[in-house]
Amino acid sequence: MTKFAHILVLLGVSIVCLFVTAAVGNAASLIFNGGFESGFASWVRVDQIGSEGTFFQQTGTLSPLSGDPVPAPPEGMNAAMTDAFGPGSHVLYQDFIVPAQDAFLSFNLFIGNRADRFATPLTLDFSTNVLNQQARVDILRAGSDPFSVAASDILMNLYMTQVGDPLISGYNAFNFDLTSLFSANVGQTLRLRFAEVDNVFTFQFGVDNVRLETVPEPASILLLGTGVLTLFTIRRRT
Repeated sequence: MTKFAHILVLLGVSIVCLFVTAAVGNAASLIFNGGFESGFASWVRVDQIGSEGTFFQQTGTLSPLSGDPVPAPPEGMNAAMTDAFGPGSHVLYQDFIVPAQDAFLSFNLFIGNRADRFATPLTLDFSTNVLNQQARVDILRAGSDPFSVAASDILMNLYMTQVGDPLISGYNAFNFDLTSLFSANVGQTLRLRFAEVDNVFTFQFGVDNVRLETVPEPASILLLGTGVLTLFTIRRRT
């Protein structure tokens, strides 16, 4: 390899690194305050009428209301966590507009079911005579009833406790590629919902480090083109 070719290699590597940095830097966040460091700014909390408790800001290693042992928030100083001295149903959500880009969602969940079982009827209503002790995460159409579990409202179920699951677990990390969902809903307003219902015994549902990010497609194309052009130049000069 000639000295000139060597210089071209170094230049090509530098350019590629610059475009990688630009692509990462241009990733757009669609969810705000996902670490709850600013309390519940950008989020909406809804409790079913008659519910005890709500989503609280969690710090440290005790649950916000009952004082049960829980893990510390995995990111920053705060997380969101349900807690109550009685039965209830609690929803935490944030709406976002779908761009024409690839999208990736991640979050951490803590499950602290202090009952002896999960009960998972297809409802978030705690006030019926049916046992209901569960948590779930969904993407819904914006404008849906916050407590809806109708198939016409739920575009994607991301997580749901199941009968037989460990009663206490987490904070566990979850990651999802939402590219196909976004491709079918460009320009629409959707809703990311975290929901918990309990009428058996205390249930703490912790949420933290929520990230919904896009990576601009043109940056990826430009990066690929730069790499190909660099390789072509090296080939011509060696």
